[in-house]
Amino acid sequence: MVVINFQCNEIYYAAYSNEWYSLDPKIAKDLLPLLIRGTKPVYLTAGKIFPMTMTTFCGLIKTSAGYISVLHTTRS
Repeated sequence: MVVINFQCNEIYYAAYSNEWYSLDPKIAKDLLPLLIRGTKPVYLTAGKIFPMTMTTFCGLIKTSAGYISVLHTTRS
């Protein structure tokens, strides 16, 4: 999650740091979606319900491993 936010911020700042105001208007127009979208934070969501953080992901993996372990022992 942190890596995604960092990379998105880097793209936003690279587009903004560029001298977009002195470019050809057709090229500058292509940078507008990057600049507009870059102002909003990026989140991974689980089922579009809640944001998936590293803590949530680790808990999900831990719970899934527990369920698999229970199913494996009851099957044997």
